[in-house]
Order: sequence, then C-alpha cells, then structure tokens
Amino acid sequence: MYPILFKIGPITIYTYGVMVALGIFFGSLILMKLAEKEGIPSKDIADTAFWTVIAGIIGARVFFFLYNPQYLDPWYRLFFFWEGGLVWYGGVIFGALTAVYFIKKRKIPFWKFADIVAIPLSVGLGFGRIGCTMAGCCYGKECDAPFAIIFHDPHSAAPLGIPLYPTQPISSAANFLIAGILYLLYRRKKATGEIFGFYLIFYGIFRFLIEFWRATPKEILGMMSNNQVISIIMVATGLVIVYYRRKVAGGVK
Repeated sequence: MYPILFKIGPITIYTYGVMVALGIFFGSLILMKLAEKEGIPSKDIADTAFWTVIAGIIGARVFFFLYNPQYLDPWYRLFFFWEGGLVWYGGVIFGALTAVYFIKKRKIPFWKFADIVAIPLSVGLGFGRIGCTMAGCCYGKECDAPFAIIFHDPHSAAPLGIPLYPTQPISSAANFLIAGILYLLYRRKKATGEIFGFYLIFYGIFRFLIEFWRATPKEILGMMSNNQVISIIMVATGLVIVYYRRKVAGGVK
C-alpha cells in the first residue's frame, strides 16, 4: 500500500499517522456533539478526551513493543506512533484508566460518558484501520483468495509480494458499521450505559472472528490468540452491563 503519504525535505508524513489524526478529529467532533446532547460541559469532555487519547496511544505503543521488542531500536522510536504499530487493548487499558480518573475528578456521570464515547471510539478505530491498511500492520494470513491484498512497498510492515487476507480494510468497514448501529441504538436506548455494553458485545464478537484470519500468534492452546481471550471477556462484560442497566437498574437514567 502507501505507508508514506509524502515527503517534504527531511520530513516524512506517514499515512498511518494522518489516518489516526483524522480518527481523533472526527471522533472528537462526534463526542462533543453527543456530550452537548447529554448536557455534559464541553470543557470537561474536551479535557477528558484529550488525556484519554494521549494515554491510549502511549498504552498501545507500549504493548506493541512488549510484543515486538525487535523494533525498539533506537529506544525513542517508542514515540514514533505515526509509523504504525499500536496494540488496541494496550490503548484501551491505559485510556480507560485515564478516563476513569478524569470522570471522577470532573464529576462526569459515568454511564452517560461511557455511552457517548462508544460511538466516536468506533469511528476513530475505523480510521485507524485505514492507516493499518496503508502501513501494512495488523496483516492477515497468507491466502489464495481473489480478494487477497498484496503489499509491495518496502516500508510496509506486512510481508511483501504475498497474497494476504484483507483483515485491515475489513476491520475498518466493521468499525464504521458498528458506529452506525450504535448510533441507531443510542437514539432509542432504554437505559444509560447500555450503548457501551453493546459496543463491547459487537466489537468483541467481530474481533474474535477476524482473529482467525489475522497473522497473530495463537498462543492459547494453539487455537486462540490473546486478543480472542480478551474479546470473550469483552462480550461477557457487555452482556452483563446491558442486563444490569436494563433490568437491575430498571433503566433509570
């Protein structure tokens, strides 16, 4: 694909970084609109979102290099996120902890925030997966299907000249679809917090399935990846949240 968008003298603009920036931009716009609808002060949301994104990117990079230490040369390459190389659950862990801190500090209603962050999160990840397609990271297994994707650029993270399952563009489309479904559910939600629960369910199911076609190590009993185990936990947690918010809490908003 096109890992490098263009160069200006010594400055290299990576497509992955541009896509991540677009995801943050459009995700932030959606988040602010939804926050306004929920009556949450925009300043509180802006501060929370900003530091959550920063922490998420750091977490995603840290986990990437924990799994791929061979790329950490020199050490400060850790901060070159625009080159590609993010592990989603590292970002979720760091981002979630940061978000919880600011939610408590700014006294933001927890379940309202959880609901409105789910949609822009999915949109942002959709743009991020376009970046993955361009950079060649998160690539699929080798295949002989007519819809296979082949990388030729020497800067790509994927193996060159080999037909691979197009897991990145499929993931991008799936995330945009999930965002659309969540928005429709949001407009008709029965209980605050259930949209976040549905996000965990939808994304968890998709991620579990797409892992079978991704070239990630299947370290759990030789059949499942770490991502699939986390996906199962996400789905189970999402089901509990939806049930709890609808039944136990009686749908109180």
